[in-house]
Amino acid sequence: MGYIMDLRKVVGHRPLIMTCAGVLIINEENQILLQKRKDNGQWARTW
Repeated sequence: MGYIMDLRKVVGHRPLIMTCAGVLIINEENQILLQKRKDNGQWARTW
């Protein structure tokens, strides 16, 4: 989040174009790979 806050200090409230990519990993048993977040301890998709 620090990157966005630093960018906002420079550009103010003007629109930002942000990109992202994601992948959903499913194994042979149709289980989805999740990761445990450090910030809130919740399980989330891996993107």
